[in-house]
Amino acid sequence: MQKASDVIGRSVVVREGGEAVGKIKDLVVDTNGRQVLGFVISKGLLRSVRLAPWAGVQVIGPDAVILATADSIVKAGEAPDMKAVLDKDLSIQGLRLQTTTGKELGKIDDFQFDEHTGVVLGYELAGGVFGRNSFMPTPASLEFGKDL
Repeated sequence: MQKASDVIGRSVVVREGGEAVGKIKDLVVDTNGRQVLGFVISKGLLRSVRLAPWAGVQVIGPDAVILATADSIVKAGEAPDMKAVLDKDLSIQGLRLQTTTGKELGKIDDFQFDEHTGVVLGYELAGGVFGRNSFMPTPASLEFGKDL
């Protein structure tokens, strides 16, 4: 199990050749909040968005994310599912969670995912019902929106 905030900033290394190709800038999660689709990779001041889809991830280690080959890094247009999420400009962190009956559960502070499958296991919530941090397993149904 990994926390998203712990993975951000880790080095990205291509196993084939051992080349460091950047750092994890962000994680891209599907619009249902259930699956990590991959990572946004930053390197220097490059302006084009570089992505590492989940299929190219070999291992998420304690200090680095290892990709199988250099071809595991693509431009946004080459990963349409990830691009669609990025185009919506939604960040999970800071979103408020409410039940369908309008009960405030808190704001998403972080999330945990399975480092082998990318499945989102749950969300760490700040505030909410009891005014303290809590963990909520990923519900069967979840919708994200900027104002929710």
